[in-house]
Amino acid sequence: MTHRLRVTLLVLPLFVQACARFDAPAEQKQALVVAPDVGGAAFLHSDPRLTVAHRGLRRLEFASEEGYPEFFHERIVTDGHSNYSIEPEGPNGSSVSDWDMFELTQRAREGFLFRYRDFWVRDPQLFATNWSVICQGSDETAGRECWVYRVERLLGGPRAFELSVDAETGLILSVHEFDGEGGQVASMEYENLELQPNLDAVVWHQSSNEEVVLASLESLRAETDVALLEPRLLPDGYAPLEVARVADGRGGSWIKHTYSDGLEPLFFFQGIPGPSRKKLDQRGQLAGASPVDSAVMVFDLGTAIVLQGEIEGFDLMAIGKVPEAELLDFVESSLP
Repeated sequence: MTHRLRVTLLVLPLFVQACARFDAPAEQKQALVVAPDVGGAAFLHSDPRLTVAHRGLRRLEFASEEGYPEFFHERIVTDGHSNYSIEPEGPNGSSVSDWDMFELTQRAREGFLFRYRDFWVRDPQLFATNWSVICQGSDETAGRECWVYRVERLLGGPRAFELSVDAETGLILSVHEFDGEGGQVASMEYENLELQPNLDAVVWHQSSNEEVVLASLESLRAETDVALLEPRLLPDGYAPLEVARVADGRGGSWIKHTYSDGLEPLFFFQGIPGPSRKKLDQRGQLAGASPVDSAVMVFDLGTAIVLQGEIEGFDLMAIGKVPEAELLDFVESSLP
């Protein structure tokens, strides 16, 4: 049984985690300053947010099923050494009706928002296979000279982004995301930018989860009686990036599989029962218990779709910017 919901304020505690540092060689960063050649664009090789100390106020907007956009402001600060802070600014200048709940939720999802929501090339080789990049000239954003790029999907359904990239630092100062029909579904734009800001009063993000990247699942198979699942049917252009074990901060743990098309992440989570649950069968159910019916919720998280529930006795969740039918096939392909 599947239920389709519209959820905009869901708290997902296991996503509150830090982002690994990913530096670009100095000559790659300099190339963007000299000329807008596609190969030298810093965003293709690194995440300049992690290496450029800055503070900025930015406006974010998302399309909604109700027909009017949802928008709000947030302030981002980074120290150039992988520390960061994202704080919602409001309620003025936002369309949020319950600001207190929204602010609480955004703060709880700070790690996820920084690591997965913003435009970031996660695998340059996969990105080169699945996406094209065209420089469209220059413009000015937040009072800064920028190069403008259009990024288009080559495989699967058509999607596109338009970026304004700061010519000096490589920071992406605006992103407009478009669906296959050319409609804008999301945008982010800096309204101001301060380089090398005073950081004395900044409270940096602290992960509340413990995440350990695994070389494989073999080491875990001896620790649990539950069958460990892996999707066998991936959307066009996607490939595995890593497998990790995540403690959610509430005594539970999950196996997290991360896939990507070079740009967009796709996640598959499997809940692992705690040590108090013994005598489980291979489907994670108590031995001798009656079979459990599958119950799945599907809802939106920004421009991504989330599928979450108990499926044939397994506690599963998948998140990605893929069509709902493909996400369901992705999850079902993991079942024994």
